[in-house]
Amino acid sequence: MEFKPLFPEFPYMIHGADYNPEQWSQTPEIYDEDMLLMKKANFNEMTMGIFSWAEIEPEEDVFNFSLLDEMMDKIYKNGGRVILATPSAARPHWLARKYPDVLRVNEKGVREYFRARHNFCPSCEDYLKRVKIINEKLSERYGSHPALLAWHLSNEYGSGPMDGFCYCENCISKFRIWLKNKYGTIEKLNHAWWTRFWSHRYDSFDDVEPPYIEIGNQSFYGLRLDWRRFLSDSMLCFMKAEIQAVKKHSKKPVTTNGMHIYPGLDYRDFAKELDFFSQDMYPEWETGTTKAAMSHGLVCDYTRGLKQGKNFLVMESAPGAVCSGLGFRKIKSSEHQILEAVKSISHGADSTMYFQWRKGRGASEKFHGAVVDHYGKPDTRIFKTISKIGELLQKLDCVVGSKVKSNVAIGFETPTWWALGQSKYSKCDNGYYSNLEAFYNAFYKRNIQTDIIGYDDDFSSYKIVILPSAYLMTKELADKIKAYVKSGGILVATYLTAVCDENDLCALGGVPAFGLCEVFGLRCEEIDSYRNTNVNTYRNSVSYRGKEYELCGIAEILTDVTSSPLAEYTQLFYKGTPALCKNQYGKGTAYYMAFENKDGFHDDFISDIIDEYHLSPVIAASCDDGICIRERYNDNASFYFITNEADSEKEINFSDEYTNLLTSSKVSGKHKLASCEFLILSKKREENTL
Repeated sequence: MEFKPLFPEFPYMIHGADYNPEQWSQTPEIYDEDMLLMKKANFNEMTMGIFSWAEIEPEEDVFNFSLLDEMMDKIYKNGGRVILATPSAARPHWLARKYPDVLRVNEKGVREYFRARHNFCPSCEDYLKRVKIINEKLSERYGSHPALLAWHLSNEYGSGPMDGFCYCENCISKFRIWLKNKYGTIEKLNHAWWTRFWSHRYDSFDDVEPPYIEIGNQSFYGLRLDWRRFLSDSMLCFMKAEIQAVKKHSKKPVTTNGMHIYPGLDYRDFAKELDFFSQDMYPEWETGTTKAAMSHGLVCDYTRGLKQGKNFLVMESAPGAVCSGLGFRKIKSSEHQILEAVKSISHGADSTMYFQWRKGRGASEKFHGAVVDHYGKPDTRIFKTISKIGELLQKLDCVVGSKVKSNVAIGFETPTWWALGQSKYSKCDNGYYSNLEAFYNAFYKRNIQTDIIGYDDDFSSYKIVILPSAYLMTKELADKIKAYVKSGGILVATYLTAVCDENDLCALGGVPAFGLCEVFGLRCEEIDSYRNTNVNTYRNSVSYRGKEYELCGIAEILTDVTSSPLAEYTQLFYKGTPALCKNQYGKGTAYYMAFENKDGFHDDFISDIIDEYHLSPVIAASCDDGICIRERYNDNASFYFITNEADSEKEINFSDEYTNLLTSSKVSGKHKLASCEFLILSKKREENTL
């Protein structure tokens, strides 16, 4: 494995923020003050240009780079670096005025007003042309500037009005071309979408309309799924054009920032085109430290998995309060602020960055947290906390470029999320995401590091692979699953596995389809549902190792069972039939969980899996519940992040001796950690023990 920093020329933990100097152009004296404050906050980076189009190009083909020139130079002379954004996320008024087709059309055929940011059609050639022009200008001017670290493409692709959906004639025309390229003939499309249902067979691709939500056809799931794929691909093509433009005069890496685990776009496709992925992190600490920390860990591990384990940047996080599209939320304590930074790094981030540097005076984010608030001085609680994080990051430069290694992977794919979301099963209490979350949390509580991977990623490097509700199946994926288990892998799959093909067309010949019945030693014959568990006469549970777990959604009735039952249903006409099975297949083992549960089954079942297959945390220690242990490593050392994510004091007892990376002191034996307290330890690495 290659241990290489994201920026070899600047191998430091990145500590920075979104900086919008154009908002302060009427008070230019503030710029020198900002440079001094950045030093005090221990910053080494600023992200600029995200929403600067109207300043850089105030009218068509009239460019003014004077302020950006000044700030690039100031930041560099101040010891900092810049991640420079392309400004496509917010178009100027002149552009929408001259080229009105840049604005999105809603599902009722009405072109949107100028509205907020991101209200652009990704299929609009006029918009793409203007984006290419300004991107190439930026690339030519700053591509070799010594301050430039990387290119930040747009901002949160897909956000804004209608989450990127556009129903203009241009999009519809391109959708039809996209379909023709995919299917080749209209007859193949008719078969894939099963359009003879209700006599909806298409005579040509020109007959196809988008699945308008209120006034269109929502009954054909193949149409809806392909529409989602097309919208994601349209934005992807837009991003690729942005990459081509900035790469014309620059060799610097490109990235963009995601919005957690966002269902609007298939981020895996986007990540393939980027040099590294970045993420916006806004954990809800007000829900409780333990819950928020696990959720934050999941987003981090998902982000790292988008690039097959490559480190990532936290592009945005909130200093203190969140007040924007996410609502007005509770202010973070200093302890949670610091814990959030440590957590991100422990899961593979090489930065902590904030939205925003200086709090604006007006508009919708004027109360959103910032490093420098309206008071403008460095003696606030938030500023002092951020400065402390900067001091901490400076001591972690040796961690930059180190990796996270896991023995467990959980598969998660956005198209499957889309398909399950439109199915009749989507209204069950637990969905695709919550199933992922339940498995992830079960491993997390036992301190087993986990990767979140795509179905195209390599399974063979993992001891255990979890595939929750792999509803859409292809022959290629099924063959991959068979090969993995046959060669000795441990596979855990669940209800709604291999039900449909990639077009959401039901498979024939038995489910799990594509030959997977043989892998699991069973067949799903019927699917029951427990949506309304308040009806006392219609309840059911599963018995597993002497304990009962109430059903909350899907319950598959299994037949042709040749595998070993581990759990069974307790009620109704299928009482006593298997609900969880284990099957030997080749050298490996395949488990099939046929039901949904939300009261602890995942925790108990995964604990048994962990024990049976001798998985252990990455550090020799015993600890109380609530202590989280994570490792990053390189050729020379392992770095251990020990965090107390409970709301009370907890204890950990180390079996070996380690070095405290922050104090250089030796650490062994028992240690008590207050809530949100942490240790960052190191140990010389002799071999990879994972």
